Amino acid sequence: MITEQQQLEKMRRKILGSSVDSSKDEDFKDCLESAKNRYLNLVYPFDREIVELPDDRARNWQTDCAIELYNLDGDENLTSYSENGLSESYGKAGLSEGLLSQLPPAKAGVPQ
Repeated sequence: MITEQQQLEKMRRKILGSSVDSSKDEDFKDCLESAKNRYLNLVYPFDREIVELPDDRARNWQTDCAIELYNLDGDENLTSYSENGLSESYGKAGLSEGLLSQLPPAKAGVPQ
């Protein structure tokens, strides 16, 4: 099972370039929590009793999502931006289409 410590180390490597630099761990933990909630809201929209991620694939997605959220730095709701040939837009939940395409289909259910 992927642990939070392993997730933090991956985020440190990708963002800070060092797996031992723990200076941003509190920010990273906030991003991991936000990413977990986005996963649960997108995959289990009608089941509020599920509060933990089901497996390592979901935790790996959570880590990648947390990295994206950290790099967006508050611009999660950006829907379109263009400058000098560079264009940015974000899909639902403020995430890139590439990240969203990795999610399993939402589980159907009855709103509670």
